[in-house]
Amino acid sequence: MQTVARKHLKQEFLPAMAAYALVLIASVSALRHVDAIALRSALALLPLVPIGFAARAMLRYVRACDELQRRIELEGMGMGALLLCLCTFALGLLGSAGVLRLDGTVALIWIMPAYVLLYAVCKCVAARRYR
Repeated sequence: MQTVARKHLKQEFLPAMAAYALVLIASVSALRHVDAIALRSALALLPLVPIGFAARAMLRYVRACDELQRRIELEGMGMGALLLCLCTFALGLLGSAGVLRLDGTVALIWIMPAYVLLYAVCKCVAARRYR
């Protein structure tokens, strides 16, 4: 079952991420030439569509995993989310104290990639516990 779950993840997740990369590049390029707020909003949010498909692929993968792998995945997700919350809270506290000067737009853009990285690291930590 595990290999079937991973195979399906690759079949769904990788095309979704490839589509995300292409849509993101197209969206950023198109935004340079558009002034209308409604169209700019739609173009800016367009990369969410393939990311939604990637998220669905991940959810389907977790549901298809056996109990141990599901536990590892969910612990990785939970620990990653907790660490991200702590890090962003710490950055917010440092920003409010005037120690750091943060651009909110840039900070918000990096939350998802930071979570994916933290999830991957925490998943490895969780997997080691069960070896």
